[in-house]
Amino acid sequence: MIIDFHAHTFPSKIAEGVLQKLQHLSRSKPYTDGTTDGLRRSMDRAHIDISILLPVMTNTGQVHKLNEAAARANEHWQETGLLSFGGMHPDTPDYRAELAHVQDMGLRGIKIHPAYQDTDFDDIRFLRIIDRASELGLIVLTHAGWDIGIPGHNYCTPQQIQHVMREVSPDRLVLAHMGGWADWNAVEQELAGLPLYFDTAFSTGEIVAAPGTTRTPEESHNLNRAAFARLVRRHGTKRVLFATDSPWSDQEETLDFVRNAGFTDEELADILGNNAQKLLGI
Repeated sequence: MIIDFHAHTFPSKIAEGVLQKLQHLSRSKPYTDGTTDGLRRSMDRAHIDISILLPVMTNTGQVHKLNEAAARANEHWQETGLLSFGGMHPDTPDYRAELAHVQDMGLRGIKIHPAYQDTDFDDIRFLRIIDRASELGLIVLTHAGWDIGIPGHNYCTPQQIQHVMREVSPDRLVLAHMGGWADWNAVEQELAGLPLYFDTAFSTGEIVAAPGTTRTPEESHNLNRAAFARLVRRHGTKRVLFATDSPWSDQEETLDFVRNAGFTDEELADILGNNAQKLLGI
C-alpha cells in the first residue's frame, strides 16, 4: 500500500482562485487543479492508494465547520482513497472541547500551520493544543521550517520543536517537509533521531516556477537524492512518511524520486506505506 501523508484539495468553486493566489505567493507550479477529482486522477496515475487531506484553519470561525466537513467526507474514504484530518487554530476559544469532538467524530489527527496562523510553534497556545491532542491519541501534523510564500519569519524552527518535545513529549508528532523546509542542515543536526516523524512533502527535487513567475537557481532546488537519503537514514526509515504536498509537487515524480534514492525494498515499504498504516491504525 502506498500512502501520501500530506495533500490538499479545495472546494471546486474556489479551487482556481485559491491556486492562483498561492502560486503567486510561492512562485511555484501546482500539479493538479486543486480539486478532489484532480487529486484522484493524480493518484490513479501514480498508483497511490490513499492520500491524507490536511485542512489549514486560517481563522477560528473555520475550525468547527471544517472539522465536521472532514468527518462527513471520511464516511466514504475507503471508496475515495481520501482520508481527511481535522485542523485547529491556536486561538480556538474552547480547544479542549473541539479536540474531543475531533476524536469523537473518528478523525485520526489534526493539522496546524504556524506560519499561516502567525504563531510560533512553541507558543503556549500550541503547546496546550498539542498536549491535549496527544492525551486523546490524535496525530498532530505541523508545517515545519520556512514557508515558501512567507519568507520573513520561520515560525517552526528546530529549537522550537525541541522546546515542544521537552514541554509536552508528544508521541504522534509529524513534522512536514522533512522536519523543516529549507532548514535541513539544522534538522539533521538537532532533530534527526528524536521520537517524532518526518514527512517528505515538498522536500525533494526541483521546484518549478509557476507560469508568469521566475525562480533563481538557488531558489529552485530542494534536497537532492544524496542529501535526502542521508537525512532519512540519520532519522531512521521507521519514522519517515512518504508525502507530496499535492498539488505543489507531482505525486508520480515524488514517488519516483524516493524509489530511486537507494533504499532497500523493506525500507521503501516502510517509507511508502507501512509506517503510515501503523500510525493511522488502518
